[in-house]
Amino acid sequence: MTDEPITVRLCTAEDLPALHAREAHPSARIAQRHFDLAAAGDYYYAVAFRGDVPLGTCAMDAHEHNPLCPELMNLWVYPDARRQGAAKAMTRFLEGKAAERGLVEVFLRVDPNNEAAIPMYIGLDYTPTGDHAVTSYETVAADGAVTTTEKTDAIYRKSLLTR
Repeated sequence: MTDEPITVRLCTAEDLPALHAREAHPSARIAQRHFDLAAAGDYYYAVAFRGDVPLGTCAMDAHEHNPLCPELMNLWVYPDARRQGAAKAMTRFLEGKAAERGLVEVFLRVDPNNEAAIPMYIGLDYTPTGDHAVTSYETVAADGAVTTTEKTDAIYRKSLLTR
């Protein structure tokens, strides 16, 4: 780890090759899919960097038809960059985007059995709502085959009014 600060910005087309190179299954083209959603509007795809090295990505769906608008999603920090502040930097960046739109809270879904994510989200000031939702997840195999599974996730929220 260096002393160079973490910066976060919206993903650009120029970032895609570096993100694609770090994907566990490049045939899935996860970064491209998020980038395309962002290009269509009301969806933000953020990237954290230290220098020119990507540390992770996170998205936020701000479509009004989403019942959890805005919804923080797909937070991923590369294993070699974990516990360095990238998750906090990306969530704060996207929370700022929500606040700029006049939104007063941010939601997320998390598997109630995800013992690593829940303490992190609580540390980022997200609290459980007591509500749950069935979420469809796509898993991409090494050969690019996609399978969909459904899980019941806990819903967490964070007020942007208490910043």
